[in-house]
Amino acid sequence: MPSCSRDRSRPEDAFDVVLVGIAARGLAASARRAGLKPLVLDLFADEDTRALAARSLQLCRRDGLALDPDDLFAQLARHAGPDTPLVLGTGFEDAPELVGQLAARFRLAGSGADTLARLKQPFDFAHRLAGLGIPHPRVFSGPAPDGVPTLEKRVGASGGGHVRPSSQARGPGWYLQEQVEGRAVSALFLGNGTGARLLAFSEQWCAPAEGAPFRYGGCAGPLALEPALVEAIDSALSRLTARVGLTGLASADLILGAGAWHLIEVNPRPGATLDIFDAPPLPPLLRLHLDACAGELPDLPLLVPGAGVEIRAAGVFYAPTPIKVRDALPHWAADRPAPGTRIAAGEPVCTVQATGRDLADARAVLARRMDHLSRVLNIPSRAAAE
Repeated sequence: MPSCSRDRSRPEDAFDVVLVGIAARGLAASARRAGLKPLVLDLFADEDTRALAARSLQLCRRDGLALDPDDLFAQLARHAGPDTPLVLGTGFEDAPELVGQLAARFRLAGSGADTLARLKQPFDFAHRLAGLGIPHPRVFSGPAPDGVPTLEKRVGASGGGHVRPSSQARGPGWYLQEQVEGRAVSALFLGNGTGARLLAFSEQWCAPAEGAPFRYGGCAGPLALEPALVEAIDSALSRLTARVGLTGLASADLILGAGAWHLIEVNPRPGATLDIFDAPPLPPLLRLHLDACAGELPDLPLLVPGAGVEIRAAGVFYAPTPIKVRDALPHWAADRPAPGTRIAAGEPVCTVQATGRDLADARAVLARRMDHLSRVLNIPSRAAAE
């Protein structure tokens, strides 16, 4: 794919919102569903992103899948007005200074640099959780205590590709977190700086790769959890939101065990579950995000399985070897690269989507589509959601 910005869609004179991230197609789809005209800047400018955007710009990338700040500021200065809401997706978790610089020049709609730092500095985060009485795994800067299983993580990273079992952090910028067993669940919620509103729960799974056993694989939902557990999580997220000033859409990663739960981390931005929750009966999630940034939380019930609610699943299809996309991908694939795009081993090819009668059915449909895509791309068949 091209390495720097390239306008690959027809220009328009005005935009209602500016969307920036490593991959911003989900945000663009939500914007269109809300009746907004988005300017979209990301690393891929995939076919469906370009179709959804009023204008799509492909940004320079550096260090793998990282945004280039110089190119980002250059493109925003050229194409984005200072009064148009700017919504950030993935790619800023480890860069609170960059978020602060963006907020100083543009109308940032979402959590600012201070909130990001409070949530993404693991020792400060753990200290705040302890003060709020929120269950969480222990974190360590030195070797793990005897008998305590731990995971090494990179400060501010996302996507799970950086996580691996270890009893010793490799150096500055890395830390150890106690490994707790249970079901991986994500809570989608809104914050307005003083309180939170839970929207839905989803389950998550990994797509292990060599050296990256916890690489993000996908999500499915909604889930129905016990009312007492929902109440406890809702209360915890409201207290945390008020303490750190979180605004807009966010997700909380949880581990649910036998009779216990732990808050692992919070991502203060719209995330991957847009693919399964930005659909009726929920309103457009980007509209809810903008309203929450203006202080308004919706009066919405928690989304749970039932009549009129589809169970949806979405998984990332990664290239196990270098590939070249030769044909258009099926309609159930999102983030579709244009034919002729070359993709390096380990990089995402697309997002695969599915629906089903229940979680098991949705994930089974997803697995079949993953295998179909492997055959279409001449890749040896593999399981999709183990």
